[in-house]
Amino acid sequence: MARAIRVRPLSDTVKASLEALIASGELPPGARLNEVMLAKRLGVSRGPVREAARALEKTGLVTVILNRGAFVRSMDIDEAMKVYELNSVLLGYAAARLAVACTAEQAMCLRALVQDMDQAISSEDKDAFFAANVLFHERILAFSGNEVVEQVYREHTRKLLLLRRRSFDRVGSMAEANAEHRHLLDAILAGDPVLARQIGEAHTRSGRARFLTAIDYRDRVKRASTDGSTPLAQTDEKED
Repeated sequence: MARAIRVRPLSDTVKASLEALIASGELPPGARLNEVMLAKRLGVSRGPVREAARALEKTGLVTVILNRGAFVRSMDIDEAMKVYELNSVLLGYAAARLAVACTAEQAMCLRALVQDMDQAISSEDKDAFFAANVLFHERILAFSGNEVVEQVYREHTRKLLLLRRRSFDRVGSMAEANAEHRHLLDAILAGDPVLARQIGEAHTRSGRARFLTAIDYRDRVKRASTDGSTPLAQTDEKED
């Protein structure tokens, strides 16, 4: 008997594409989602774009305002600092749990991600680095074996997706972050939960510091630039 082929709903595919645009910064915080231009770019009608925007509203990435449209959610510095503080505790907790129960397969996965980030640094590919960086943290939470903590981390980290990519704008910041990843992984593989927790918490605090430094850097660059346009964030056409 032939196996049924599961087809991914179009709205899910569009949702993933919008998430990628937000993560890359092409759709920055506060930008309105231009349904016409996004639909044209993704090769779909406006309906799936609208459905995807509603789905992203539930994840905290998008805010939908009646009669105005959907906007990439903005997060102020105070809220971001609170999320970083929470994530510091969660990552430290997960790293400590993983340190006492890490399997060979899990270790191989984490090592591969660190190597992927090394390669991205060498090729100066910030997009590839960011993707592997996000996955490295998510894998530690997933491998910790506490689904509740993993879910809380994912929910709050998704909000930081709007901001975290900025942390790697400064030259040398990717190398700094991956050196911390390597130290964290060493502690996990050494089976030292106390050290793994300490390094996990410190790594998140360092990420927060990189983010704050990057904000100042981007502001200076923005002031020096006269071109800050983002086509996909332009005012949308009037709704039908």
